[in-house]
Amino acid sequence: MEDPLKPKPVPLAAETVLWFEFLLDPNKITQHLQCKNPEPSAVELIMQFISMTPDTAIASTVVTPGSDLQNLAGASVGANATTPAASAALNVPLIAQQQRQGDVHLQLTRKQLALKILELKVATWLRWDLDALEKGLPVLMQLGLLRDLCTISYGRVVSIPFANDFDFKISPSGNERAARFALTIYHRMILRLQLIKDSALKSPRPLMFQAVDQLQQFLDTPTQPSIEYLEQLCSSASTKPFHVFHYDSFVALQCDTLSTAQNFDMMHLITPQELRAQLQSELAHYYLHTKQYVLARDSAAGCNSNLQALPPGMTRFFCHIRPTELEGLLQACGISAQQQTLLERFHQSLLNSYTDIVSILRLDNRAREIPLVSRRNVELDIEGAISTGLLKETSQLLLQVAALNVVRTVFEWGNIFGSVEYFEKYHDLDYMPPFVEAMQDALTHCSHSEQTALKHFLIDCVLYQQQQQQLEQSRQLLHTLRGMGIFSKEELVDLDEQLVQAALPVLSNSLATLNDWICHSKMTRVDVAALERQLITCTNANSVRILLVKLCGTAPGKPLWAINPSWDVPQPLKTLIMAMPVSFLQDFSYVLLGKARELAARGNYIDAVSMLSVLKSETQRQELGGSAQLMCKLITWEILHIQITQCLDEWHQKPLDLQALGTRCKQCLGALQAGDSMMPRLEILESCAIMLLNLTDFPPLLYLDKRAQQLELPLAFAATFIEMEKMKGPKKVCRDAWELMLSLFLNVPKRASSGAGSGASSSLQAFLQRVRHQSVFGLAISMLGKMHNILKDDPNHDLSCEYMQLWPTSINNLNSYSLRSVCETLQWLLSEALSYYPQTISWLKMKGDLELAIGNNESAMRCYVNALVTGTDYCTMPLQRNVADDYVIRKMIRCAANLGCHMQATVLCQFLDEIDYGIVFKNLSEKSSNFTDAMDAYYSCIWDTTLLEFIVNLHAKRGEHSRKLEAISMMGTLELNANNNEEIKRESAMVRKSRFLRALAKQYLL
Repeated sequence: MEDPLKPKPVPLAAETVLWFEFLLDPNKITQHLQCKNPEPSAVELIMQFISMTPDTAIASTVVTPGSDLQNLAGASVGANATTPAASAALNVPLIAQQQRQGDVHLQLTRKQLALKILELKVATWLRWDLDALEKGLPVLMQLGLLRDLCTISYGRVVSIPFANDFDFKISPSGNERAARFALTIYHRMILRLQLIKDSALKSPRPLMFQAVDQLQQFLDTPTQPSIEYLEQLCSSASTKPFHVFHYDSFVALQCDTLSTAQNFDMMHLITPQELRAQLQSELAHYYLHTKQYVLARDSAAGCNSNLQALPPGMTRFFCHIRPTELEGLLQACGISAQQQTLLERFHQSLLNSYTDIVSILRLDNRAREIPLVSRRNVELDIEGAISTGLLKETSQLLLQVAALNVVRTVFEWGNIFGSVEYFEKYHDLDYMPPFVEAMQDALTHCSHSEQTALKHFLIDCVLYQQQQQQLEQSRQLLHTLRGMGIFSKEELVDLDEQLVQAALPVLSNSLATLNDWICHSKMTRVDVAALERQLITCTNANSVRILLVKLCGTAPGKPLWAINPSWDVPQPLKTLIMAMPVSFLQDFSYVLLGKARELAARGNYIDAVSMLSVLKSETQRQELGGSAQLMCKLITWEILHIQITQCLDEWHQKPLDLQALGTRCKQCLGALQAGDSMMPRLEILESCAIMLLNLTDFPPLLYLDKRAQQLELPLAFAATFIEMEKMKGPKKVCRDAWELMLSLFLNVPKRASSGAGSGASSSLQAFLQRVRHQSVFGLAISMLGKMHNILKDDPNHDLSCEYMQLWPTSINNLNSYSLRSVCETLQWLLSEALSYYPQTISWLKMKGDLELAIGNNESAMRCYVNALVTGTDYCTMPLQRNVADDYVIRKMIRCAANLGCHMQATVLCQFLDEIDYGIVFKNLSEKSSNFTDAMDAYYSCIWDTTLLEFIVNLHAKRGEHSRKLEAISMMGTLELNANNNEEIKRESAMVRKSRFLRALAKQYLL
């Protein structure tokens, strides 16, 4: 019964024609080629015919039944026939030739001759376009086609390349016109293959090495005879006619006739101009390739003139030059009549030390063809070249280029923000004249919308100069604007008034930055909105005070603290502020607290503390009463909270006095212990407790109230550390921290997932995110690692690190806990801990164990390699056993094998105390499935001679001779001699270990 799952052959399309059908019915090939998209195409047909011709190097090694390939035994070889060595150049069997009455006749089987005629007929359909043939045919098939052309044209078997004593005598079955055409194609291909010589030699190797030798001979053929022949052909084109093959010149063989004569009389006569144009084009390309630029220019000019002499619309049978290719050739020779684009002139100016760069950029402000980023790069290059003395130009050139770029920026971005750099960078120079000149030049070639954009830009420039207290430049620019004619009288009067108002004092530098423009308007609502915007963006307490005073004078309809809904004030302080009477202090307190909290959230701790310090000073005045004193205490705790956050974010920088900060944390926690009426917020208490935990100051935490959920974890960790200090021997420590952590990973039903379960996980993450001390990280990692080992219950994937012996060895009701949550939390915590202490080897190895347990073999290998590289001080010290013991090495071997890097696993087996040859031989017998695991690339990392002997034997069995010799050469090195003493052997092993570790580091860490 037929297997229904067995794949069945895909049927051919109805329009597909097989190659042998043309052999059976040659008349079908014309109909096929006339199709719009023939399948197979013309080039594919040539490939089929050449590959199926029995006497070619590309022929299949399988001979089809019924083939008429045969050796005509007993035939005598003529004096002018090719030698066996020459015939073997293309793997051509020596075809019998015979000498009759002094003439050499072509003797081919009918199948050979029929296929050759068909391939030449298709090539003639393509009009012998060597560009198309070069793109579609492999180099060896191009040579096969050329050989067949010469064979049919000369009427006798011809091998290529021609020998020095080659007899150009034509047999009766050949033709002089055809031979001249074939010889021209031959010399053209001699030159063309020199241009692709490197890629031709890198083509896939055929089955027969003789073809490679023949290709090398063809590429090594001297080119000077070909150049002389083609030049002589160009000079004699007017006197000696040149013919090219017509499609009907090749007569396909019919099965019912024995005639093999070709119709050479049907060849086309082409004009001398067409012949010269094609040949001079190829000579020009060759001269360019060989850097003979004078000859290339002459040939390119001759090619262009001959093409221009051809009548337009004339059908070309020999010349296949495309207009774009000709233009590229003329440009390469420097004789193109086409006008250069601005981008081309721009790049040429860069090569000529910025010649005419100003005029080019001025024209580009109208055309906008050059990318703005290229123009900006040129500006920076000119600035650097002038500063280093490489460019002997004054700063005037730099000013002109920068000013022109400013104008172009207006069209790209349409505002002033991209051009502020110009005014600031060249403030000390006379930057206005180049800027005005560039503006006036661009204004005359702008559309109405572009003039409007320039107009708005110039208004912004005047206002910018005014705000920077550069009134002289503003007046100078305004005087220039009057003569441009693009501003109305009302606009000019308004600008004058704004310059007069510029004498008013500026409130603060922070109120007039580049992004905060002062707006003077006659509308009160606009002025109020501008003041509110400045109040929202300013970061200075004094500026807030001034702006609030100004806004109070406008009789606002709503409280000033409600201007920005994003200002958030902690609840205890908000209660006190809202209880105040409506006053300036209420608005000032609320705004400063809201802005300080906003700045702290953005990481701007210095300005946040500065604002709160000003507010604290404001509340210490005696006339404010008791509520202000209470508010001062709350603000002090808020400052402490911000400073703790800053210290945790900048932990390694140690920006603050940690001892003083710890004392203030104790004082804050003391308020909780004393039971004061006004307590710090729980968030502040938690931050203080975590800060003391990171400072390893544990005793103050033991006396806190454990009923607060936010303080449970810090108190449990502190108690654990104190018990560890008191503990003697292998005694287990307090189980409070263990049970508390374990309870956070209970499986929560789906309906309750948004309740207690999510709150517990969020509190754990909030706590662990603020852990910074290495010991606290280690304690949390050890607890999670122990939970993972118990819940997973798989000795092959056990995790190990410091402190793990402290925790219980069993858990009740294992199914009640989530192993996935434990894995995810531990994976995140290890990454967080390693970001602060990246050289902790035990954590790196534990992270590798966890990644291996999850199934991430590449990540696990990366962690193990990182641990080994760190433990050897980046491969500068010997690898010690405490860094890489057998437990770690075996896991690395498992990772490498899982990744398909069996040779890496083999080399790692040498790192074991005793090499496990069973694993070695198993890995060597496997075929690597990873491209990074080249077998012979690691021979220099092997120091065990038994392993090398097995590799040599393995290569011998597989027939890999070169690899076997390489392995033998490694065995022969002096340092691997079995008679060496132990010191030399250890040194040799250490060198190879370091070499292998560097290779692994390049693969997994870079």
